[in-house]
Amino acid sequence: MELNVAMKNLRASDNHDDIFDDIHKLKEEESVSQEVLLNFLRKCSSKMDWLETSDILSSLIDGLRDVKINLNDFSEMYPSESDYELKVLQLFASRKATQISFLEIENAVNPSENNPPQIESQMWTEIAKFKNVKNLSINKHQFLLKDLMEMCKNMPSLNEIQVMIDCDSEFPDNDPQFIQEFSNSFDKIKEFVFAPPGRALKSIKAMSFSGKFTRFGIKHLPNLKWIATIGLYGDMSKACQEKDQTSGMQYMHLNAIYLAEFASKFEKFPSVLTLMVNWSELNDTCEDSKFDKKKLKLLKKFKNLNDLCLTNLTSPEYLKVLLKNTGQHLKFLNLNYDAEHKMKINLKQIQETCPKVSTLEINVADVQESQSMDYFKSLKKLQIFYDTNSSEKVCLSNLLSPPNLKVVNLVGFQVTRQELKETTSKIKDETILTKVNMLKLYGQTSGKLKDELKKEGKRLVSAVLRMRQIDNAAVTVEFL
Repeated sequence: MELNVAMKNLRASDNHDDIFDDIHKLKEEESVSQEVLLNFLRKCSSKMDWLETSDILSSLIDGLRDVKINLNDFSEMYPSESDYELKVLQLFASRKATQISFLEIENAVNPSENNPPQIESQMWTEIAKFKNVKNLSINKHQFLLKDLMEMCKNMPSLNEIQVMIDCDSEFPDNDPQFIQEFSNSFDKIKEFVFAPPGRALKSIKAMSFSGKFTRFGIKHLPNLKWIATIGLYGDMSKACQEKDQTSGMQYMHLNAIYLAEFASKFEKFPSVLTLMVNWSELNDTCEDSKFDKKKLKLLKKFKNLNDLCLTNLTSPEYLKVLLKNTGQHLKFLNLNYDAEHKMKINLKQIQETCPKVSTLEINVADVQESQSMDYFKSLKKLQIFYDTNSSEKVCLSNLLSPPNLKVVNLVGFQVTRQELKETTSKIKDETILTKVNMLKLYGQTSGKLKDELKKEGKRLVSAVLRMRQIDNAAVTVEFL
């Protein structure tokens, strides 16, 4: 819409001279940023109705040069006017469809509390006009699966998608015609993240749909690298069993019961970068002597494996076998435990078997330190949440001695006052933490020593800040 038409459409009785002046200034600019445009439209929305504001947007939209938009940034100006959201979408679809490559309709809401309305056909029909969109993310509306398929098959550039899907959607997964339509609609998708509505998030129906959709996607989407359900555990084990052709999947989440079988199918999954394995079920069904070491040796064949995340692994022997066969390539290692599962982690073992690990995360466990952590040269980020039931004191100066550490987060540890003083002394001598950018230490102690440890903790903070010249907020030492 031309500027003079937009201005004629404004109410003649209202005084909008300041807005008219701003419109003229923006029109004179060769281009306008989305931030500037949004701020101006917010100013307009406080004085005008949504029809007038949409007319102004129409007069200025051609000057917008951004390739990423969040429709919610516009629609939240009139939250009760759904027609305004549709009008804005239509404007972008008709004038900027070839320019936009990242399209969002997202608001800030907890997934468990998000119960959005089903998207209207008018909306997804307009979205389908964005032929160059590569990344689509929508949580303000939920889709029926058939509508999502119809929309996506008309978006040839789309390769990343994050949406909400109605768990009551028809899903005839044994129908050959449906399988073909599903594959055609999502054949270019590389990353597929989906979620059920919040009210159904933990329901049996949602978990069933999630598992079914995950398996179906892995089996029938040839370019898929990652598929996940927000808020739900996505076990990919059955899909791996059923996969006959070579997969491009880079992220795999398995039940440990099927890990050996997965290892034996390494030729089907040559692109795996991240492997997450959950031991909760296997802990109740298998002894150390029962797992297949011969098949697990085949994990060495996963040459691209960089990240390994293990949940509730309580067998030291099993961990030894895993690290022996995967550790040479690992850059990220995460060992995670819940309240019902515990195991003492040997840092020396990790240091010796994982020479390239740069990030090590151990959550809720007892830790046995290596006596030569200063040789752990690859380590840049260290995070340990200690088992608070342990009374063992840590050798903090040794734990902080890897020469390339940049980020440290230790929670729930116990330390003597003398060891804390020695740690501070080494920092002053610049023999440890010489590259640290963030240090967060949250120790626990008894009432008698708390005050003394807090004082020494302040000295440690001062020593780090003097040595590194970093922001004060980046360094914290507290004792609870």
